[in-house]
Amino acid sequence: MNYLKLIPLTIIFLVIFSGCLVKEPAKVDITVDKSVVKEGDVFHLIVRINNTGKVAITGVNLYLSNPGFKILQAPNFNTPLKVGESREFIWIIKAPENPSRYILKASVEVIDELQRTWGGFYKEFIMNIVEKESEIPLLGILNTAIVSPTEVEGGKEFQLEILFENLGNAPVTIKEITFDLLEGMEIVKSSDIPENIPPGEQLKAIYTLKTPYMPKTGYITISITYNEGNQEKREFKNRFLKIVWTPWKYDKETLKRAYGEEYYWIELQYLVDGYWKEKFNSSSAVEMEVLRNIALPTVEGAKSEIEAAQRVYNLITVKYSLGNQTTSLNPSVILSKKEISHEEATLLFTGTLRALNIPARVVSLYNGSDCTENPISEFYSGGKWYVIDFKRGFFGSREEYLATPYFPKIYQMLTQGPYNLVAHAPEEMRGHEHIDLTPEYLANIENDLRGIVENKLSPLLRPRLPMVLVDMNKNERIFTLFLFASAPEKELNLIFQKTTPKNLAKNIDALYKFYKDKPWPEDFKEYWDILKEVYK
Repeated sequence: MNYLKLIPLTIIFLVIFSGCLVKEPAKVDITVDKSVVKEGDVFHLIVRINNTGKVAITGVNLYLSNPGFKILQAPNFNTPLKVGESREFIWIIKAPENPSRYILKASVEVIDELQRTWGGFYKEFIMNIVEKESEIPLLGILNTAIVSPTEVEGGKEFQLEILFENLGNAPVTIKEITFDLLEGMEIVKSSDIPENIPPGEQLKAIYTLKTPYMPKTGYITISITYNEGNQEKREFKNRFLKIVWTPWKYDKETLKRAYGEEYYWIELQYLVDGYWKEKFNSSSAVEMEVLRNIALPTVEGAKSEIEAAQRVYNLITVKYSLGNQTTSLNPSVILSKKEISHEEATLLFTGTLRALNIPARVVSLYNGSDCTENPISEFYSGGKWYVIDFKRGFFGSREEYLATPYFPKIYQMLTQGPYNLVAHAPEEMRGHEHIDLTPEYLANIENDLRGIVENKLSPLLRPRLPMVLVDMNKNERIFTLFLFASAPEKELNLIFQKTTPKNLAKNIDALYKFYKDKPWPEDFKEYWDILKEVYK
C-alpha cells in the first residue's frame, strides 16, 4: 500500500510541469500624485508594473469606476516589458467639475504576449475635489513652473525651461527629473540640473527637445523628485504641445527623412496598374503640378495630413455627384467632370494627396485575375494608415475601418475565398503590380476590434467582455467582435447590462455556428439585429 503515498507527489509533479499552475504575470502598484484637486483640474495616476511572470507584457489598460473622472492622456506602451523588468506608466486624469468627496476605484488589466488578459489589480482612493477658489495645502516649499511653446513644427527643435523657486528657509535638493514625451520626441540637449536651491533663490534647467516629422497633440509630463529637509517628495508638471506637420511645404530631402520607405507612395507616377489601364482604356498618370495648384488653396491653414485629407475629401464629395460609371483613370480628366464614380473619386483623392506630398495609394481586392473590386484609398499620417471609402462614406483610421459593419464581408472573402487586399504599385504598367496588404490588415485584427469594442462599452461593463470571449476559439472571437463593433453603442451597452456574459456567449455561439460558413451580408449589422431580438 506504500505506492498510494506516491500519488499526491505524482499529482503535484504533473500539475506543476504541465503548466496548470500559472505564475502571476506581474506585481502592480497603483498610486496618485495628490488626493486634493481643484474642480476640473488634472492629477496623475501612476502604475508601476514589475514583470514577475514567464512571458513579456505587451499592454496595460486602466479602468476608472467613476465616469466623472476623465482620462486625458494614456501612456505609450511602445516596447514589451520583459521578464524581470519594471516600468512606470502615467495617466493624466481630469477631475470632476463638481466639488465633493469621491471614492475612485482604479482597476488595471495587464496583457501578456500570449494575448492573455490578467485582472485583479485595483486600488481605491478618496479624492477630495474642491472649488477653484479654495486653497490646497502645499505639499512642499519648492515651486516649479514650465516655460515652452505650445505649438511647434514637426522636425524642429525647441527649448523647454523648468523654473525652480525655493519659498522656504532651508535648501531644497533636486534628485531626479524625468520626462514622459509624446511619441517620436527626443531630448537632444540639457543643461546641468541645479542640485541645491538655496532659500529664496530662483534657478532653472534648460532642455532642447526635437519633435518628430508627424502631427501630434498631447501633454509632456515632467516628474521632479526632490528633498525638502529629510523628506523626499515628487511633483508632476504637464505642458500641452501641438506638433504641426505640413508636408506640402517641405522639400524632397526633408520628406525622405520624414517618411522613410513610405516616401515611395509620393513619387510613384501611376495610381493603378496595367490591368486597370487595359480594362478602362485610360492612363492613371498623375500630373502633380496641376493637382497641387488646385489643392493648395483648399489645404491652407491645415496643420496635419489628416486635416488636409479631410478638406480634399469634403471638396470631392461636395463638388461632384457620385455615381457608378467609370470613364477615366486620369485625375486631371476627372477634375473637369460633374459626375464621377466612386472609383474615380478614389483616384482623384489619391492623386491629389500625392501632389501635396502625402503618401497615398489605391487599395483593392484581387482574386488572382481582377483587381478592380472594392477600391479604397489609404494615406499615411503619424506612423499609421488611414482609409477613405467613397462608396460607403467612410473617413478614418484603418483600425476604425476594420470595425465598420461592411468590413466583415471583406474579411470573409480574404480568409475563406481566393481574395487578397493589394496596394497598387505600378512602375512599368505591365499587368498586375501589387503589394499584398492582407497580412497587415489581418495581423492584429482581434486586438484592433477589441479596442474599438472596449471604447464603446461603459467602464463598468468592459470587464464583462473577456468573460464573453473566454471559451471561444479565435474565429468565433473575431465573429463576436465584428458583431459588437457593428452594434449601436447604446444597444450594445443595454444588452451587456440585461444579460450575463455566459448567456450572451451561448446565444452568439448558436448564431456563429449557423452563419459561419454562409456568405456574410454587406452590412454585418443584420446579424446584430438578429441577436438583439433575443433580448427584447
